[in-house]
Amino acid sequence: MNLVESRVVVKFGGADLSTGENIRKAAEMVINAGYGETAVVVSAMGKSTDSLIETMSQVGEISDKEYAEIVSMGERTSARLFCAALEVKGAPALLIEPSMAEWPIVTDSNYREATPNLEETCRRTQRFLEPVLSKKIPVICGFLGIDESGNITTLGRGGSDTTALLLANSLRAEEVILVKDTDGIMTADPKLVPEAKLLGRISAYEMFVLSHGGAKVVKPEALKYKLPEQKLRIVSFSDGLRSQGTEIYGALHSDSPGIKERKNLTAISVLSEINPENLSILFSRLKKPVYGISTAEGSLTLFTSKEEGEEILKDLHNLDICKAVSSRERVAMIQLTNPMLINSPRWNEKLTDALMSKSLDIIEITTNRASTNIFVDESKLEYAIRVVRNLVET
Repeated sequence: MNLVESRVVVKFGGADLSTGENIRKAAEMVINAGYGETAVVVSAMGKSTDSLIETMSQVGEISDKEYAEIVSMGERTSARLFCAALEVKGAPALLIEPSMAEWPIVTDSNYREATPNLEETCRRTQRFLEPVLSKKIPVICGFLGIDESGNITTLGRGGSDTTALLLANSLRAEEVILVKDTDGIMTADPKLVPEAKLLGRISAYEMFVLSHGGAKVVKPEALKYKLPEQKLRIVSFSDGLRSQGTEIYGALHSDSPGIKERKNLTAISVLSEINPENLSILFSRLKKPVYGISTAEGSLTLFTSKEEGEEILKDLHNLDICKAVSSRERVAMIQLTNPMLINSPRWNEKLTDALMSKSLDIIEITTNRASTNIFVDESKLEYAIRVVRNLVET
């Protein structure tokens, strides 16, 4: 897919739009950046969404449909104010909100955590939004969608990131800029680690892992829509749209099963008290890569290469911290690296059920929110891969 040069989607977070002065400054940032075509996505001002949610909780039990209607007022207000700020500065602007026929983002009817319909959103974006980019700066409400019946839906907390990347995908924009109240992606939360440093670049996969691990800079599900060659930058509100910030490169390839295999592994089981000192001693003896680790009360299993297995078994046996060790050879690993698939509801349960229904003995499964490793007997590898592939392609 060819990207459109100098076409950008800029998203402003709520903290950056908390005052009229900030909204004016944000509008100036868009105008002064000098991009050829710009679409702006806005979040609700400051803490207005939290305030609306708190007010609803005090009123009483409100339906999901009413929740979406009410909470949408935050973004709809921000979009109107941002359009006004652009017009005051002499830049022609166009408000795009869910009540309009030109609204582009179509979702299912899950009012609180809607899933976008990418195909229909692309069609509507290219029909209604793309033609005006050369004439005006469209300002689009973040976080919101409509279902097929025209009811307002929401994309979940942090959903404005999804809006920006979804529109950038549909518009084939060269660049997406997420304006935050941080300099970019840091090596750790600076509130917890004062020595944290700014990362200049990070892959979409690495960002997905960090986001699911607690980093709240980018909504992880939004990364699904990033195109491979598309630029994605996180910049600070105080530094401007042309500042360096952090570049997120690559894509998640969520449409690919992402299945890999590895043979000739050994599973080593260790009976030992699991504490930091013992783990440090155990890991200091490893020389080859470790492909998986699982722990239980009083035991640990690690998966490494066959060549490493015999040596490490003898080495661990002679450690005072080990009560006993054992090894299992001819182990194979199936690795799934499709983050969006693995993050789907009950994924591990579905995976385990599919393998067990075929009487496949699972030695171990290790997983995080971005990848899953399945360890099986090497003789069953090809059969297990077919079972997994059938599952991910249905």
